[in-house]
Amino acid sequence: MFTILLFAVATAMVVVLVLLAVVVVGIRQEPPTAELSSQAPARTAALVRRLLGLYVRKPDPPLLPDEQPGELYLTTRGPGHRAEGDTR
Repeated sequence: MFTILLFAVATAMVVVLVLLAVVVVGIRQEPPTAELSSQAPARTAALVRRLLGLYVRKPDPPLLPDEQPGELYLTTRGPGHRAEGDTR
């Protein structure tokens, strides 16, 4: 019984050490001084980003010259958008 418990603990420790090694390798593949890019430099880095929950959010689209930041949610630009004076 003690042998089975010892084997289970040793297996769990090996799994944890392998995961830690993968995380360290993935972190070292990221550029140290730059921001996270939208695409990971390698598969290991992509796996580590998923594992640690580090997702890169896409930046907001630039505002049109006639829009103010406060109007962002009041302006529709979808399929039903009509220009001023359009009577269709």
